[in-house]
Formats: sequence, C-alpha cells, structure tokens
Amino acid sequence: MLAGWLAEVWSYRKLCFIGIVIMALGQLLASFCKEPWQLCLTEGIVFGLGIGLVFSPTSTAPARWFTKRRGLATGIAVAGVGVGGLVIAPLTEFLVRETSVEWSLRISAIYIIVLGSIACYFVRVPFQDKTRTLRNFDWHAFGDRRFAIHACMVFFVTAAYIVPYAFLPEFWVAKGLSSQTASVLIAVANVASSVGRVATGFAADYIGVLNSLVLCLAIASISCFVLWPFATGVGVGVVMGLCYGFTAGGYWSLAPLAAGKLFGIDKLASNAGIFYTVSAVGAWLGGPVAGAILSGPGHAVDP
Repeated sequence: MLAGWLAEVWSYRKLCFIGIVIMALGQLLASFCKEPWQLCLTEGIVFGLGIGLVFSPTSTAPARWFTKRRGLATGIAVAGVGVGGLVIAPLTEFLVRETSVEWSLRISAIYIIVLGSIACYFVRVPFQDKTRTLRNFDWHAFGDRRFAIHACMVFFVTAAYIVPYAFLPEFWVAKGLSSQTASVLIAVANVASSVGRVATGFAADYIGVLNSLVLCLAIASISCFVLWPFATGVGVGVVMGLCYGFTAGGYWSLAPLAAGKLFGIDKLASNAGIFYTVSAVGAWLGGPVAGAILSGPGHAVDP
C-alpha cells in the first residue's frame, strides 16, 4: 500500500531498485529452504514484498508521461506481466530439468537482479514533487465516498478475476479434456490477457477510461455466464479463453487509469498502491471462497 506513496515522495527509480534487490534475495534464500514454512517466509513474504515495491511504481509511471496516449502506455507496461509469465514458466521448467530446483532459484535471482536493475534505470517520472514528505500521507482519501466505491469495485472484481483461471482447468478435465489441453487453453487466455491490456488501454484513449472499464467487466462477466457452461470442448474453450482473457486482462490496465481519472494523476501511484493492496486481499479470498462453494453439498465443477 505504501509503495506508490513512497515513490511519489521519494523516488520511483530507487524504490524499484530496492524492490528488485529484495525479490532476488527472496529467490536466493528460497534455494536453501528445507521446510514449507521457510518457503512461506522467503517466497511469500520477502519475494512478495519486493514485488509490491516494484509493481505499483512501474505500472503507474508511464501514465505520468502521457496525456493523449496514456491508456496505451499503461497497457503496454502492464502487458509485460503476461508476457513475462509466458517466458518465465518454460524457462523455469527448463532450469529445473537441467539443473535442480535449488539452482533454478539461484539462477532466477541472478537474472532478476541483472535485468531488473537495467529496467529500473528507465523508471522515472517527468516531475517529482519535492514539497511532499514522508509525513504527508493523504488520509483524507479514505473519507471520499467515490474512493470507497472504487476500492469495493477493485476488491470484488479481483476476487472474481482469479476464479476462471483457477477452476477452468479442473472443469475441462472433468469434461474429458486432457490436462495438457487444459493447460494450452489457459495459455490462450493468458496470451489474450496480454493483448487485451494493450488493446483496452488503446481504446480508453478514444472512448474514455471509465467507459472502457465498464465494457470490459461486462463482457468478462457475460463470457462466464454464457460461454463457460458450453466450453466443454476445445473450440468453445478457445473462444471462452479469448473473450475472458482479453477483457478481464484489460481490467489491470484500466483500473489504475480510472483511479487517475477520478482522483488526480499527480497521486496516481499512491492511490494505485492502495487499490493494489485491496486487490491482493480480494485475490487471496476469491479462490478459497470459490473452492468452498465448489466443495459444498450439491455442487460440482459446472459453473
């Protein structure tokens, strides 16, 4: 929550570099873990802290440079998350197969610190407000009704966002598809998500951020209600993955832009940091709640 605020009152670049170092440290320490609780500390807390320090500043800094193409710039920035996942997953599998789990973690720590440091050099904003200090955290935002409504939207959307990705593979396997085919269909959704983050950001520059956000959330919801029950084969499964991935992915580029639209671009990083914290709680609860509903009496893998 504090990462965006620290970036605004201190330095986007320095904060990102600290986050990169912490991420690499988490991976390195994880390579020496022998017990599950140790992994919870290293991967869960240390590595997670590093990601938190990096993501909010890097996802909001591009918007500070643009006025006419702000949506496209933000979309390209957050699309890197999906592209990175497509690259890192097979790379990690290769490293584990060719070396070991321990050395795959150590090698990942090396490329995180090297590539991350290079990327950090380019993270900056055109204007850093030197009049704001660490004591000037804006607590008044929590009393804004619009702020509370936006935070609730972020919570519920993120809680729902994770459910198809978590349970669609189980649904497809239960309907007779192989686990490999289910993985491919989820990969299709991930690719569509990366494309959608850029495309919806581009659209937001023309039809408006809030209009684009409402449209994306509506189509994502409709795809779950209409397409999911019939996505028992590869054909409809691909359509489901494309529709949901494309529109739901757009949420990640549009939500911070909506915060900038509603509450001011000068406080985008700090406000986005708060909303990302709220979204983390939603993501943490969404999967278990959906799983509890699924495992309840009278329920199956059907949506």
